[in-house]
Amino acid sequence: MQKLIVLIIFFFLIDLTSAQSAKEQLAFANSAKLENKVFFEGISFQNKFGYFIIPVHIGNKNYEYIFDTGGYNTLTSEIMDKNKLPKLMEVEVGSSNQIKSKIILTKIPSIKIGDIDFKEIGAFNFDFDDSPQIKCYTNGGIIGKSIIKNAVWQVNAKEQKIILTDNINKLKNLNNAIRIKVKLDKTFNPFIKAKINDKTLTFLLDFGYGGFISLTEKVGVNLNSQEIVEIIGEGSISANGIVNESMFIKTLESFKIGRSNLQNQVAYYSKSNNYNLIGSGITKHFIVTLNFKDQELLLTPIENTEKLSSKKSFGFDLNRNDNNVYVSKIFKDFSAEKAGLKLNDIVISINNKDITKSSYCDFYDYTKEILRGDEAIRLTIKRENVLQNIQVIKSNIFNLE
Repeated sequence: MQKLIVLIIFFFLIDLTSAQSAKEQLAFANSAKLENKVFFEGISFQNKFGYFIIPVHIGNKNYEYIFDTGGYNTLTSEIMDKNKLPKLMEVEVGSSNQIKSKIILTKIPSIKIGDIDFKEIGAFNFDFDDSPQIKCYTNGGIIGKSIIKNAVWQVNAKEQKIILTDNINKLKNLNNAIRIKVKLDKTFNPFIKAKINDKTLTFLLDFGYGGFISLTEKVGVNLNSQEIVEIIGEGSISANGIVNESMFIKTLESFKIGRSNLQNQVAYYSKSNNYNLIGSGITKHFIVTLNFKDQELLLTPIENTEKLSSKKSFGFDLNRNDNNVYVSKIFKDFSAEKAGLKLNDIVISINNKDITKSSYCDFYDYTKEILRGDEAIRLTIKRENVLQNIQVIKSNIFNLE
């Protein structure tokens, strides 16, 4: 599981221009105006490991942006400098895994998504230096909830296309759609209701989470389940960095959203989770229409969806710092651990390929693809200055028949 980005403002520290109330500052951060009145625009996107990357035009250049229903708008220092954007406020924000940092808040005069114009967009200056994984998804930043709430967006992951329109009646694929009420909080976070094991829970609809179901520790611990797996090492990734913590996976007896009952699902949880989340994984089951203008979510079931009969993993993950590639996560009592792999082992090669000299994103993309495959993985590791060869096979975490 990876939680990518949800920027939550806890409180504002310094106003660099003039004294403003917290309410006024929050309104500034959430600002965005839609210029077009009548429109229907098709936008192709990349689905990169569960994160949806859309083209965004700022100034005279196109950038790759993460489409995130639960995040604030962001931009890099390069974009700020290139477009001579002002540093209007310095604020402290907290991210989904509760790490905080001080950042600059600015306003972008204009952006274009396809041919649709948005003006006066409040945005946070994030370069993601503490989270290099995020730079492998975007060279611009995040298109967030203050923009998304201004229009109707239909996300079709199978076709890798988003339809952006002013009028929901222009859309297809709505005849048998399930309508779910959406409640927007004061920061425009979209919350919906769903049932786990017949218990109604509130979820943040957050496409900044590349998985399907993630829970708070309180909910996860009290969730009835016959099977549970603990993952030790590095936990959730956010714009402010990574926390070291255990994460847990549990099987679900049932998951119901609207009139749809999805079988054979699992949920992740950890101590740092602020909210229960439904992430972009929902688009594997539905064409998703975001109509936050009318505070509703429409879910059109995808026919012939392949049923999940098992969830497989090699039982480890990798990361890289300035010095080494290392084992960043281990599933306890699972394939990798049983093969002899340990947390923080230094990895020299994967399948005889030297991964120590490539760029971070080349390393990241390569390892993600390898871990998505089914072939056994051969690792050469170094532990206490001794080289070892370890082969890890992919195995079922749970049998979900």
